[in-house]
Amino acid sequence: MNKKQKITFLVNNYYPTWYETRRKVEDELSAKQLIICVCGRLATGMHEAHCRKFRELVDSETLKRLEYLKVFPKEADPDAKP
Repeated sequence: MNKKQKITFLVNNYYPTWYETRRKVEDELSAKQLIICVCGRLATGMHEAHCRKFRELVDSETLKRLEYLKVFPKEADPDAKP
């Protein structure tokens, strides 16, 4: 599964956990960048809400923190023999 599929799976099946973790990650990362965003622009609340690089960083960190769930469906092995 790619990152987008994992996010969709978590949102559809574990929304409360996903939302809570994502808010914590977003707040922590926002607190770390006092003046400059990860993209190099001024880090305001409005900018962070729309910054693609910041959103991707939040998504990646949220997925890392939710790996303990181990709920992602197994991918089919293309080399497996029937």
